[in-house]
Formats: sequence, structure tokens, C-alpha cells
Amino acid sequence: MKINFRNLGYSAAFLTALYAFTGCNESTILGKDLIPGSDKVTVKDTTINNLITLNVQEADSSIRTGQANYGAALGSITDDPIFGKSSGFLYTGVGLPKLEFSFAGTGQTLDSVVLYIGCDTLWYGENQGMNLRVYRMNEPDFKADSNYSYTRPLSYDQGELLANVTAFPVYPKDSLSIYGVKQAPALRIPLSAAFGNLLLQQRADGAFKDDTTFKAFLKGLAIVPDTNVSKTMLFVNLNKGDTRISVYYKNSTEDSLIANFPFQQYYSPHANYFTRNYTNAQVAPYLNTNKPTGDTAIYLQEAPGIYTKFQIPGIENFPKAIINKAELVFTKINSNLAGKEKIFTDPDRLFLWRYITHDSLGYIVDYGNPSNPDLAYFGGNRTVISNIGGIEVVQYKFNIARHLQFMLDKKLDNSVFKLEAVSNRHQIDMRSVKVGGGTGTPPINAKLRIIYTQL
Repeated sequence: MKINFRNLGYSAAFLTALYAFTGCNESTILGKDLIPGSDKVTVKDTTINNLITLNVQEADSSIRTGQANYGAALGSITDDPIFGKSSGFLYTGVGLPKLEFSFAGTGQTLDSVVLYIGCDTLWYGENQGMNLRVYRMNEPDFKADSNYSYTRPLSYDQGELLANVTAFPVYPKDSLSIYGVKQAPALRIPLSAAFGNLLLQQRADGAFKDDTTFKAFLKGLAIVPDTNVSKTMLFVNLNKGDTRISVYYKNSTEDSLIANFPFQQYYSPHANYFTRNYTNAQVAPYLNTNKPTGDTAIYLQEAPGIYTKFQIPGIENFPKAIINKAELVFTKINSNLAGKEKIFTDPDRLFLWRYITHDSLGYIVDYGNPSNPDLAYFGGNRTVISNIGGIEVVQYKFNIARHLQFMLDKKLDNSVFKLEAVSNRHQIDMRSVKVGGGTGTPPINAKLRIIYTQL
């Protein structure tokens, strides 16, 4: 039968693609390698379709900013219809070029003053301008050796606006030549002439005497994104060697002079305030529902975001058996994002834990030795299993045969599992995916396929 995908709605086309791939055959959707041969007469095959899946949104206490954490998210995503809005604020200090610093010569005149922020050349969202404002901070006791929760906003003086600019993502080839010297790509924010002239007025026996006097003069800078219309999130790395305030000036005898006030790895304070806002987003009604039967759809965000707790009900009553294969399957629910599918990207990988206590996690047996895990066997990678008519069918699969065997042998409890999106890029990241929940409509629902030999 020939299927004309152009005549189908998006959701119908996706389901048709999934059914076309599976042939409405549960064995095929889970992999032909799982289908026992005809000689395996003692091998049985069953699929558990009533997993209880619950979406959880809460603050992630494991994420700390400041101190040795130099990465940060800066910007806003305001147009994700599924996962809502996200915003990242950056706070950073800089240091003196040297102790008892003085600008060269006499009669200094400002050319310009620029804040450079070290950035990755990959970003999330749209490749467009984003509004950023820079303020002088007045946060008391803002220190380099302190950890800061990403949920804590720090204080800045809204009357001390140093910049209001439109910035763009940083490209790998966005290098600059300044006075004939090539500079590495970085986020470039021109600061006000008033602030530059204020710097020029400081002296070696005053604010520029040492770190203490300089930090009293300039506690730090707050880089604040627009939280209403911006559609881009940048990933900052303050310690790349590019973060600094550069003062370009001339004096009575020389021009093309530069004074760099650098970010100092061990001495410059820094923090990242990051927020999620799910109001009016598709995910909102599915958060923290605690429904006894679970949620029909699973929503997963890289941290800090949404994760899922799930249970396998009644598995302790499974017949005594040798487990040949046990595969958890989570199938992405494709949403019509009006061409933004390549902008709001999926996580490369999901990860599966078990709860030892209500707030303590342990590894799944099949993960292997944590110092040398068997990831190829364990699974969790994003996999495109079909692409028919341009409609991708994406799944995430985990092998849990050994863990399930331990559960059946009463060596492990039938505990609650945790499913989360993990990032191998940043501790605060943006990728997300919606997959079928335990009570979702087959064949998209979350499921556990078991091939076993009954004893």
C-alpha cells in the first residue's frame, strides 16, 4: 500500500509512520533481534504497558554556580510552546591588570570600553539578536570562593546601567583584529563611555591599589537578558581566557593603548541565576500531578528541568523465570513546531536510575561498573528507528535484564526509577523531549518488553 504523507495531518502522519515501521507488530518496534526463533519453544514474550510515569519539576540542589563552576547559561528562550520560558542571568567580576595599576602616561582620553565574555560557539534557540543589559552589582559579599544556587538572584543597581545592546551568537570564525592583534571569538558588549571615563579617573593609590580596593569600587557586573521576546540561549565559559573588560584609550603622547581587566580564575566572583517558567506551556498540566495511574506523556528537560519517576506495577508477581532480554522503550511524540524542530532539539541521551531511598539514587545493575560502565549495552541514546516521508520516529531504549532478574530473585526491591535527560556539554542545558507515558496511546506509550524462559 502506498501512503501519501502529504495528505495527512502532522500527528496522523507520525502515527502512520510509526505503524508503517512496526507493521503493528510489537516485536518489530522493539527490535528483530529480540524475536525468538521457532526452536525456542520454552521462550515467552510479553510486554508490560501499564508503567506508572509521573513528571516531576523541582529545584535541583546538585547544581551550584560560582567557585570552580565557570560555565553559565546566558539569554532567554521565550517561544517554546511545549516547555515554556527559560532565562539565564550572568554575574561576574574582573580583576586589576596588576596591583597599584595606573593607565599609561598623562592626559588619557577614552576611545571605547568593551566587556568580553568567553562563550561556546554553539548555542540553543534561534540565530538572531538578543537584548542584553549590563549593570553594576551591589550584591554584598560577592566572593570568588562561594558557591551560589542557580535559583538565587543576586543584587544589582538598576540605576547603574552600563550597556543596553543587541548581541548575537558567537561563531567559531568571529575573531577580531584589535590594533593588529587577532583576538579569539567572544561575546562583545560595548559599555558606556561614562563608565570608561570613570575607570580612567581611578588611581594606583585608590581603587587600583589592590584587589580589596578594586572590589570595593567594582563589586561585579550583572548581564541581564530580556525575558519577554529573546529566543536565544548562549553558553558562557568565563575561564576560557577571553573574559575581560578592555579599555581602549590614548594619552598625550601615544594612541592605540589597551588596559585589560581580566577575569581571574581563583579571584573573580561569578554566579549564574537560571529560571524556568512553564505558565501556559503545554507541559504545565502534566507537572507534579501525582496521579495514581500516572501521566499520559513524559516531559524531559536537561537540568535543571523536568524528570520522570516511574514504577513497574506488579513485577514482583511475575512468574519465576530466567530473563533473556528486558527492554524499556520510550518513543518520542512528535509535535508540530512549525519548522522549529531543528531549533528545539532532543537530548542526545537519557539516563536511568533507581531510588534507594526517597532522595538517594543508585545505578541500574545493567549499567555495569560505574568507573567503566557498559553504555553500549545499557542504552539510553537517541535513535532514529524510522524516517518515512520526512517523519522521524525517535526512541530511547534501555536494557535492564540483569536488574529485572535481581528483582525477580528478591535481591532488589521493585523500587521507583528515575528517568532524566542528561547533558554531556553543560551543567545547565536546554535540550528537551516529549515521549509517551505509561498510559499513553500505543504504540507510543512507554513499555517494558520482556523475553524470558519460564521455570
